[in-house]
Amino acid sequence: MAVDDFSSGDAFIFRVFKSLTTNPDNVWVNNYEFIALEEGGTAVLLQLGDILLDFETRIHSELVQFDRYTVSTWEADSVPYDPAAFVTIPTTLVGLRSSVPNEVVPLGEAWRVNRICATGRFGNLFYRGALYENEVSQPAGIPILSEPADLALILSDAIDDSLLTQYFGLASEGGLYMAMINFTGTQRRPVTQLISGGVSLIKADHQWFNRTSSPS
Repeated sequence: MAVDDFSSGDAFIFRVFKSLTTNPDNVWVNNYEFIALEEGGTAVLLQLGDILLDFETRIHSELVQFDRYTVSTWEADSVPYDPAAFVTIPTTLVGLRSSVPNEVVPLGEAWRVNRICATGRFGNLFYRGALYENEVSQPAGIPILSEPADLALILSDAIDDSLLTQYFGLASEGGLYMAMINFTGTQRRPVTQLISGGVSLIKADHQWFNRTSSPS
């Protein structure tokens, strides 16, 4: 499998790297898994990568800068090194959301977005740098969204405006579909939608990604 020439059923990992403009050395990553519905090449993957970037900028604070994204085959990189197994795209984009005079909440508080599949448990995406102080409250000592409906609308608008919605479900119009893949790769569940789930407290060094497949 390679990123420049792939077949239907091949799986890929997209990673979006970002940091705060006020602390560029502290980089974190959000990961997505997609499966091809048809044959394709690098251009198809980069089109999706740009859509993911567009989506993420729409839900992140203007203090979040996007450094790069990578696309790699789902199987772990082989030994010897195979340069056709991944591609790296640099970017200088920043988030589009502003809420003056409110501050961004600490990076340990993330906006939890649920990945919904037709069957089984929900999956989660955790977005740091995506919530402002006025959007989070703690009435019982646990952070929650102050106005859940407002954040749900921001999320749905970002999905629609970025065209990410065309990559949901097996009827995907983009040639690939977002999926949840288990440790071994034997279970592949199409993601049918993303919905706002709330606020989660996360560790500073947790990548929130469960892929542990072995090198070939």
